[in-house]
Amino acid sequence: SSFGNTPGMHLQDLILDAKHTATNEQKAACLKLLRVVIKNLADPARCTDAKYRQLRLSNEKVQAKLLPCPSAVEYMMAIGFAKITDVDGAAYLRIPVETTVNPSHMAAALQELTNAIALVEPSSSSASSAAAAAAAASSTRSLMHSQSSSFGEEKKTPEGIIIKSAGSSSGNSSFGVVPSRFTEKQKARDLMEKKRKAEAEEAKRMRALNVAKLKQDKFVRENDENWKSGVSAACAKSGTGISTFRDKYGEGEN
Repeated sequence: SSFGNTPGMHLQDLILDAKHTATNEQKAACLKLLRVVIKNLADPARCTDAKYRQLRLSNEKVQAKLLPCPSAVEYMMAIGFAKITDVDGAAYLRIPVETTVNPSHMAAALQELTNAIALVEPSSSSASSAAAAAAAASSTRSLMHSQSSSFGEEKKTPEGIIIKSAGSSSGNSSFGVVPSRFTEKQKARDLMEKKRKAEAEEAKRMRALNVAKLKQDKFVRENDENWKSGVSAACAKSGTGISTFRDKYGEGEN
């Protein structure tokens, strides 16, 4: 097989989706289906069982998950599946009987699929954190409102300042003037905190993306028979390689 026909390249095409318009939800559903198939093949006790070596393309659930992501079929064919039509006309993706499945290779592919799902599927922890932050902000606003409304009559000036009357139920007139909204400094702090959290989330996403790319690159180097190392971008630009002290001056003797 050529470099462009490796499983890793098709998996990358599925994630990036340069030619098609699958949503992240559709990509995640497709990748989860692939993960189930590959997980069975990574099991030495199942990889020889014909039941786990095929996928019926006429199955409605399979169609719903595979059709939005054409690269998924190409990925499976690069793994070892082939398109086969039985005598009854049913179409399958099936690993031929004469093909031996390597469970260790499938285990590596399983890890790649797990990483890919993490890239396209929204993080539930991030969603719950955002919901918790929104609930906390709402609670804080409610508390401030309840505190500001517990000190008798109030009037609001055009500048947004609430003026409290002394005749409150608490009998304390020290709460004469209370701002009804956040100050500019509080707004700035709130914006800075939101920006910091957004940058932290983006940094986390980029780290996960880089780790996935490194693992994909390792998988290609270990499994693509046509892969070979080449001149680095730095050497190609400068025209010279990186030499060690020993390369330049020889071994020498003390």
